[in-house]
Amino acid sequence: MTKTLHQLMLLCLIPTVGFLFQGCSNDDDSPTPSVDDSAITTGYVISTVSGAWPDQTTYLQWSSDLDLTTIDNSNGVELTGSASTFSYGGAVYATPFGAPANLVKYVVGSNSIPEEEERIVVPGANVFSTLYFKSETEAYGTVAGGISKLIVFNPSTMRITTEVSLSAVTNKFPEATRTYYLEMLERDGKLFMGVHYENNFVPVNDSAYVAVIDLSTNEVEKILSDGRTGMVFGGQAVNAGMAMDANGDIYVQALGTTNAGGNAPSGVLRIKKGQTDFDADYFFNLEQTVGNICYGIYHTSGGRTFTANVQDETDFWEFATGQPQFKYVEIDLAAMTSEGDVPGLPTTYGSRRMIMHEMDGQNVLFSIATNDENAVYKFDLSSNVSSKYFTSTGGYIVGLEKLD
Repeated sequence: MTKTLHQLMLLCLIPTVGFLFQGCSNDDDSPTPSVDDSAITTGYVISTVSGAWPDQTTYLQWSSDLDLTTIDNSNGVELTGSASTFSYGGAVYATPFGAPANLVKYVVGSNSIPEEEERIVVPGANVFSTLYFKSETEAYGTVAGGISKLIVFNPSTMRITTEVSLSAVTNKFPEATRTYYLEMLERDGKLFMGVHYENNFVPVNDSAYVAVIDLSTNEVEKILSDGRTGMVFGGQAVNAGMAMDANGDIYVQALGTTNAGGNAPSGVLRIKKGQTDFDADYFFNLEQTVGNICYGIYHTSGGRTFTANVQDETDFWEFATGQPQFKYVEIDLAAMTSEGDVPGLPTTYGSRRMIMHEMDGQNVLFSIATNDENAVYKFDLSSNVSSKYFTSTGGYIVGLEKLD
């Protein structure tokens, strides 16, 4: 195991990994904090991170739109450490790193400043990793650290309602010292959840795993495995793990294990509509087709798909050279081909988060972090032209959350 891989796995715990749970310290009937009744429920909440690990601060700030030239942190609220963000309805949910694990719900007050409404605290864990919102009163979340559990909570009250036992998942490989639950996607009453097993920072084998959970019973139905690729692992990519196309087919993107001493290439698996198994007739070998390891997947409403490709795989985690190593790439899932680098986008730091966000049916936004700038670029899907949209003077951009 290389030193850089060991360092990365530690880093990956900061924004997007997950596995366990224990009781919630705020699961009681105490009154919720008072929040502005005239909260703003449209627009965007932009999050930026400044400082160097481990002394980092995340700032959340609201904007009515993204037609900006530049942003700073003057109107932001601070969260200690690095935090990922998720949006649902008119609220933003932040997951700052640092024990105990916290899930903090923010709404935007009439003064245009995000303010905390309520939080869930999980003692014994370090961070919430990924969330799935089923409705205004039901959502699912995983956390990293401690015993492995998936909790079900009410986003309106921010109270844990129940939990899903994951003993069937953890018992599959008792030798695994850590089990990460990454990315969740619902289809046909089933929750598909990416799973990654490791032993002291090394994948236990070359396979990829997805747990299938029956939402009518909140029980693990089965665990899918496939040895054609491995390591369904979120890590640095915000849009990592899974995507679903207009046909209802689920695509699962995996990092592969070639960068961790294994033989499984980076690739994409498929779970066809109406099925709960990997499609034996479909495998998109990204490492072979695109060249080098790919990370993350994003599928637009118009059917176009993007990933990120490392330029120098010997510096995948960007410790060795101190230079950004990732290029955004367009891929065709049906044809299993590469359309090449997204034109006009600089090489970006994967370790400073990679956001792919469809702004509308016309444009996709890509976050860019280099040694010279932190910015968001806009890619016009009709002209295939990229242009710089806005920059940040307050740190690199880790969240573009739209309020609905």
